[in-house]
Formats: sequence, C-alpha cells, structure tokens
Amino acid sequence: MPESQRKMAARTRSQYTGEKFTAAKAGTARDHSIGLDACVPGQLKLRALLALGFLNRGYDYSTPAGWHMAALSAYTITASPRFDRMVLITDVPHNVVDYLLPEPNGVGGLPGLRVEEHRGYGTYVMQHLPTNAQFVVTDNPSGKPAGARSESYVDFFTVDAPLTPGEREQLAIVPPMTEHAQRLLAGVFCRISARDPHRRWAIGNWFYDPLRRSGWLDSGRSLGEGRKLQGAGDNWELRWDSYPYPDDLAASMTDPIIGIPEARTVSASDHLAITLGNATLRLRSRRA
Repeated sequence: MPESQRKMAARTRSQYTGEKFTAAKAGTARDHSIGLDACVPGQLKLRALLALGFLNRGYDYSTPAGWHMAALSAYTITASPRFDRMVLITDVPHNVVDYLLPEPNGVGGLPGLRVEEHRGYGTYVMQHLPTNAQFVVTDNPSGKPAGARSESYVDFFTVDAPLTPGEREQLAIVPPMTEHAQRLLAGVFCRISARDPHRRWAIGNWFYDPLRRSGWLDSGRSLGEGRKLQGAGDNWELRWDSYPYPDDLAASMTDPIIGIPEARTVSASDHLAITLGNATLRLRSRRA
C-alpha cells in the first residue's frame, strides 16, 4: 500500500476505534482497508474465543461463562487488532490480564493463554497455546510492546506450561463454530471500543453510552449481569441487559467503513440479526 493510502486508512480507522494514529496504522491491511477483520486463521479463532468469554457472564465453571472475562467491561479498553496479533490498549494492564490469564489454581481466564514475556511496567506479551496466536495487553498508546523484559507481578502460567486437564475440559465443551460464525463473534470483540465519528452509534466497552443520549437506557454504568452468548455451528444468539443498544451493535458490524465485509443486518419482529454467509448472530437486548 502506498504510504499516503496507508495513512489515510489509519486516520479513518482511528476515528472509529479510538486508537492513536500509530496504533491504527500498524493495523491497516494491504488491500487499502482499515484491517479490523483481516487476520491469520489462528487469530480468528482466538478472537472468537475472546468474544465467547467476554460475552458470557456467570459462575458456572462447566461452561464458557465460567471464564469470568465479562468483568473486563469495568475497564476502559481500546481494541487494536493486527493481522498477526490481538492488541488491547488500556491504562490498567495488570487489572485486565487478571481476567484474561488462567491462574495456577484454575480459576478464571481464557484456557490455554500463557505469558510469553512481561515488558517494562505495563506490557504483557502472551500466546494462546491452542491457536498459536499472539495476544498483547499494554499501556503503550501505540500498542507496541516496549521496555526491557521484567518479572510479572502475578504468578501466571508461562509458555512452557502445557494445558492443564481443567483447561482441556473447558476447551472441549466450547461449541463448534463455522468460519463465518467465527468472523461474526471475532468482529464483536474487535469493536468493543468502536464509535461512529458522526455520533450515530457507539459500543462503549459494553459498559456505558459514550454519546450520552438522553431518553434511552439509564445513564448509570452497568456490567450487564445477564450477558449470554450461546449457539453452535452457524447459529448464534446474544442476550444482554445493558449497553450497547442492539441497533448500535448491528451498525458497528455492518457500517460501510468499519463493518465486516458482506455482513448484513436483518430485522425481525422481536430482534435484530447480523448475517454473514450462512452464519447468523441474533441480538436480543432486554433493556432496548
């Protein structure tokens, strides 16, 4: 991509994602697109699993709801997906990785995620063993791991630790997903901080309305106690009782600039749905 076109794509992307220009530029694709959904197969699988953990809230350790990742909504996170890695930018990286990395006692975290290295004060470079995908959480606005290698503050599993029996059991009960379904679920996760620069929609980390629109949901922030994503194969359904609004989520996924290519919104009498190929993600919000 000529440099001028890459810069133009980065500026457009940053207006929607909230990334700094340098972070957005690192995520632009070779086809002149903003690159939000362009990634290697392992990254696609990782992001779909992240969506499954983030969009299920509960305490049942026999299901993906037991990963305890929905609490990430309590923090301000900017998603900065790259072709070969997933990057989350936040001013509280230590808090965020607490909900992402499994601990040796087996409580919470994405099964199979491991620390590759801790850099400086606020960067964690991680690898997801089942997908061989790299995942970075950092307080560096560029999204680039920076600083000398240092010891982590918490005793997390490192890359030399194989999957535990408990992790294998948790991964075994993850429902099968087609590639189009993975793209829909991954797309939701990659847009958790997205907002329309023309103020028509906003996602707000599934926590609040950045546009502060009156007359809609209450102004108080909510983690969404009833958030649940379930399904298998091509058919998925997402239920929740907090932000964002269903129309906003659908708009973020089908926007002509930032949306998933070829994704469409379908309206039914009692819900919206996002389709991609043969895959469908039904949206049902109890507070809309």
